[in-house]
Amino acid sequence: MISFGMMSRSFNSETTYFTEMAKRANPDIFTCFRFSPAKIHPITELVAGERFDYEKKKWLKAEFPLPKIIYDRCFYANDTESKQSMAIVKWLKSRKDITFLGNGLPNKWSIYEVLSRSALAPYIPETILAASGKAVIAQLEKWSTAILKPVFGSGGAGIFKIKQSGRKFTITADANGSLSEKIFLSTSETEEWLDRLCSKNEYMMQPFLELSDSQNRPFDIRVLLQKDWRDNWILRGKGIRLGHKDGILSNLAAGGEIQAFEDFTGSLDFRTRKFLLLELEEILSILPGILEASFPRLFELGIDIGVSKDQALWVLDTNSKPGRKVIASLNPDLKEILYKAPLEYAMTLSEILPEREGQHL
Repeated sequence: MISFGMMSRSFNSETTYFTEMAKRANPDIFTCFRFSPAKIHPITELVAGERFDYEKKKWLKAEFPLPKIIYDRCFYANDTESKQSMAIVKWLKSRKDITFLGNGLPNKWSIYEVLSRSALAPYIPETILAASGKAVIAQLEKWSTAILKPVFGSGGAGIFKIKQSGRKFTITADANGSLSEKIFLSTSETEEWLDRLCSKNEYMMQPFLELSDSQNRPFDIRVLLQKDWRDNWILRGKGIRLGHKDGILSNLAAGGEIQAFEDFTGSLDFRTRKFLLLELEEILSILPGILEASFPRLFELGIDIGVSKDQALWVLDTNSKPGRKVIASLNPDLKEILYKAPLEYAMTLSEILPEREGQHL
């Protein structure tokens, strides 16, 4: 019997995903739980969470030992509660009696350091750590327009575009489909604002790339990769995330829209389309292996790839806890596979091979 724990910081998040997954788990093989790391008793190591009742098809409150396999879907902010949860998860990962479905990736700077020294270096935007306002402004002498990203961040939160024109500095943020703008007319004022920003969160800086379509809407390609029961990486799907006109971000959290990947490639001429598809295939074929050679084992990856005006491809982000909205909305028939995939991989990690032993979820 596999004791399978689905872990998130709040019971309000991932509810549908966790429930649909649990419904598909064979009760002869799985006992499914869901819990928050904050609900683990430090002395007894018992968890106050919920167990899925297969007959009633719903979650029931329960206290239980730590599950042997954990699917980690925790997302963190820069607050005390997040830091406490991160410490607990780090402790869970150190235990020899617990296996994580995927171990997750570290912060964006650590990922950049690995990818920028790999065979994928030509696809990785130049990046520096934004240590201070003075450092950012010094770099603007070279780039003139740049993007500031939190080293620890997701969903497009905390991203700013900064542009220098003479003594004028324009800082733009993109949230919920609308732009907000700050204009400073002196270097000292800009430095002060940037110093306050960098004191709250660690930031990194990249040149601003023109990753927009003919209507000046930012867009990127979202790719979802997962491992199958054979421990092989499988391409689950691709889609286009499309932002609003003159925006900075294509993230759905920032008001982005979803478009079929085929609609995008269908608008390209034959030579451009062939080149882009070959480049994309090359990136996706080697990126997971590069990451797993430097970081612990993964289960799934959300990869965001930008396309510049000259059709150059740029790896913008790699996320080990990806959403499924883009892929599932474009391919509703894929939902069944996405619900079953974590269970099948859990069986692989438990050395129960679904097809070879005739097991059924």
